[in-house]
Amino acid sequence: MTNYEIKQIMKSKNVQYLYHANTVKTSTTFLENGGLISRGAVNDLGLVQTPQISDETDREFNVDYDIFFDSVDIHERAKKINNYGPVTFVYSIDVIDALPEGCIKITKTNPMYWNQNMTEEEKYFTNYVDLRNNYEKGNFNQHFTITNQRQPLTFDYLCKIILDDPHAIRQADQRIFEQAVNYINEAVIEKNINVPLVIRKCPMGCHCSEQYNNFREGYIYYRFGIDC
Repeated sequence: MTNYEIKQIMKSKNVQYLYHANTVKTSTTFLENGGLISRGAVNDLGLVQTPQISDETDREFNVDYDIFFDSVDIHERAKKINNYGPVTFVYSIDVIDALPEGCIKITKTNPMYWNQNMTEEEKYFTNYVDLRNNYEKGNFNQHFTITNQRQPLTFDYLCKIILDDPHAIRQADQRIFEQAVNYINEAVIEKNINVPLVIRKCPMGCHCSEQYNNFREGYIYYRFGIDC
């Protein structure tokens, strides 16, 4: 499939934006270095990021140099926290126009559920007809990936950055959230990243505030803290 064909299918499914979520710590690494960076490249460059439970699996299946996106804002869609983090980078689907041919792959399942016996066709959509017929916007297992990325994906097609408000009950947690807002704002201004930082307004029935405030002490720091 060509990039053009993939883009046309995405648009036919009403995919207008691509969403990448992460922790504040990892997100500030992105902001300070000019774009989204694959986890493998962050390690190679000696930069900082929050560990993820999928790191070992990503290396096993050679996707640690891939940048992952979802077709929807998981927090908004699921009405709960995004397990990857409280910061969401929202890219225009037009980013496809700037990507080299052949670097886009779309998973059929999350790599965390892969095994060594699976074929390429079981892991990814590998042809136009399969993608057109079976890709589902909002399917959390079907990730849009940009493969083998050793350099930052620039913010040229970034539309906005969304940050969760945990509505923290504990004062220490509220201070950590406020520090995260200030740090991201400062990085955006310093690096001339001309997009808004939007504090999330949750939809009716969202459970994130309850989740954040039921977490053990220190967990909000893990997600929102800079030096954790």
